[in-house]
Amino acid sequence: MRNVIYEEAMEGVTISRIIRNFEFNMPAKHTHDEYEIYYLISGERSYFIENQIYHVCAGNLVFINKNTIHMTSQSGDSYHERIVIELKNEPLASVLSCTGELELSQFFSQHQGIIALTPEDQKYVTDLLDGIAQEIQKRDPGYKLMALNKLTRLLFFSLRYLECNEPVAPLSLTASHQKVSEVASYISANCTEADSLDQVARRFYMSKSYLSRVFKEFTGYTVNEFINVNRIQLARKLLADSDMNITEIAEFLGYGSITYFEKTFRKYTETTPLKYRRQCQKQKEKETPSVRPQSYIGEKLPSSSRQFMK
Repeated sequence: MRNVIYEEAMEGVTISRIIRNFEFNMPAKHTHDEYEIYYLISGERSYFIENQIYHVCAGNLVFINKNTIHMTSQSGDSYHERIVIELKNEPLASVLSCTGELELSQFFSQHQGIIALTPEDQKYVTDLLDGIAQEIQKRDPGYKLMALNKLTRLLFFSLRYLECNEPVAPLSLTASHQKVSEVASYISANCTEADSLDQVARRFYMSKSYLSRVFKEFTGYTVNEFINVNRIQLARKLLADSDMNITEIAEFLGYGSITYFEKTFRKYTETTPLKYRRQCQKQKEKETPSVRPQSYIGEKLPSSSRQFMK
């Protein structure tokens, strides 16, 4: 059973509250350009974030930086209820910049992970999240600002909470967990060299069948999927920040042909490398403040204008 309590969206923000009572694993190709806030109301989940495995329980609040590999999968009983928010940088970043006390990108890069809330704080967070959805749903005058206000309150609440409480540690590692984390960390750091399940299994002196089984069990990814996801993550960075052309990027990442690289890139991003590069260039142009031409700096106002200003 999948019961949608609400699914709402406005500029830069989507929020959903869903109950599931069946075995559910998040799609393996799950990375995106939005920041994510995941709140588990009831049940339990296994959560793979970047290279670590976490056991998420009811009342846990999860922060995930944009373009971070992550995956939820079943842990224990299949029943669970969760709220998920996906945030684009704008317009929330502009709202936060009014005081300069919190930068959105800095918050998620420094506080990615999980915090465990007290029952009292769980109610406060649930009310805030439900309030965001209600504002977007009703669309009363000022609803955007009210929704962003509640989001801001959630971030500052979490920041203050983290000053007094340690974030949840990764799952206590068994030998299998430890090995999977080692393999995931190796692939993340060496995705251009790690080219197949065979190569990785040989490096860690493991049988292919065992590595394939435990890696999929604990992360939700096959080894080859995880190699490709990390390569595409690196491809995004190179397309956004380097002058390498697409052929050079494909070769650097270890893809035998540009056609296969483009096919893989589209699979994990739903766009082409060329379109992604153009999107990044347009975004940079938007974020670059316009500079007044030098000839205008210090220019005297016409006498009529000076008179008006008096």
